[in-house]
Amino acid sequence: MKHELSVRERGQVAPIVVVSIAVLFTLASAGANAIPMHRPSAAALRAGEQRTIIAQRRARIMELTASGDHCTPAVAHELARSLVFDGRSARAYVDDYEARCGADLEMDRWRAAPLVAPKSPTYWMPYFSSL
Repeated sequence: MKHELSVRERGQVAPIVVVSIAVLFTLASAGANAIPMHRPSAAALRAGEQRTIIAQRRARIMELTASGDHCTPAVAHELARSLVFDGRSARAYVDDYEARCGADLEMDRWRAAPLVAPKSPTYWMPYFSSL
């Protein structure tokens, strides 16, 4: 009987196929991760939502100003609140409302609301201020 020499022994094909598939999956996932994708940060998403809210609030302020309050307290309160939230002073509006419609405690609160100046970027170098 003649025995032929075989380089491959029985049972070695399956491990080679498994290792080859694992290498292919590894290379495919590395290629997929190499494709650049822009994912906005949480701060960027939050800033976008805030810009949307600000735009909606300013549109509502313009709508309420154009339609007038007709001495309706709910509309007047909403307009005064929106003005203060937008960083504007509600004092002139409250004075006008009280002259036309009478005193209102809620409007007095919005008149006394402090103004918050918008933040401006500041560049401060505490140790190297001479640079």
